[in-house]
Parts: sequence; structure tokens; C-alpha cells
Amino acid sequence: MAAQEGAAGTANQVVVRTVRYGDVGDNNFALHGRAVPLLVGLLALIVALVAVCLYLHWACGRRRRRQADLEASSSAASVASPALPGLDADAINGLPVTLYSPTRSTNGGGEEEQEAECSICISALAAGDKVKALPPCGHCFHPDCVDAWLRSHPSCPLCRTLLLPGVILQPRR
Repeated sequence: MAAQEGAAGTANQVVVRTVRYGDVGDNNFALHGRAVPLLVGLLALIVALVAVCLYLHWACGRRRRRQADLEASSSAASVASPALPGLDADAINGLPVTLYSPTRSTNGGGEEEQEAECSICISALAAGDKVKALPPCGHCFHPDCVDAWLRSHPSCPLCRTLLLPGVILQPRR
């Protein structure tokens, strides 16, 4: 019976075991040597990568919005103002034809003639040549050269001022 009591006594006893983790303690979590700069560098690298990703996301979104705005404005502009056709024959024939006389400029003590040229055919305008001076801007061209241009474009070939009847629009700069 004594054996039974001893066995029963051990069965009723709670065995408490303490677990030792060996070298784990507050002192072991300190960083020494190369570990500190390595961890700081790694953290800086992660922060830099996140910043670059955020910037690229922002820049791509901005580019997409700008492209969409350009497409919307170009489609609206093409609907609102179709390409302007050239002038009709009556408007072209109504432009005045005059004889060219070179302008004189005073340089120091003497006068010099300034040479002009037809910017369409790139040939010099001589005194007495027939020229068409476009009314809004005053640019001069050979009649044949400017007539061919005006059949397909309603503007001055040099400054792009519109020559539509009753409308004189300066180009944007």
C-alpha cells in the first residue's frame, strides 16, 4: 500500500519545469560591428525604392492625363474648325498686282538698295518685276508663285496671316 501511496502521490503532483532558452537575453539583441551600417543601408535602400515607385506612378499618371487631354482637345478642335481650304479664284484675282520697287536704306553716309526675294521660289525680286503684295501683312511674291500657294492655303506663305475675306487673324507665337 505504501507503494500505492507513493505512486498516487506522484500522480497528484504537478511537475513544473522551467525552460531555459540558453543565451537568449536582453544583452544578446544589441547590434555591434558591421550590423548597424548594414541595416541602416538596407532600410535606406527600401525607402529609396518606395520613393522611386511612387514617383514613377505619379509621372505615368500625369503623362496619361496629359495625353488624354491632348487627344480630347485635338478631336474637339478638328470637329470645331475643319481644315481651311484655299482661296477661291475671285479672291486670288482680287489681290492687287504692282511693280516692285526696292526700298532704300541709309547706311552711314550712302544709300543702299535692300534686295528682296520671293520666299516661294527663292529668287530675287528686281526693280520693275510684277508682284502681289498681300494686304494684311504687305509681303510681296511673284503673282504665279503666290497664286498657286493661295489655291491650297488661305494664308500668307511667310507669316501665316489669314487672307479670308473680312477676317484677318495673326498666327499664334
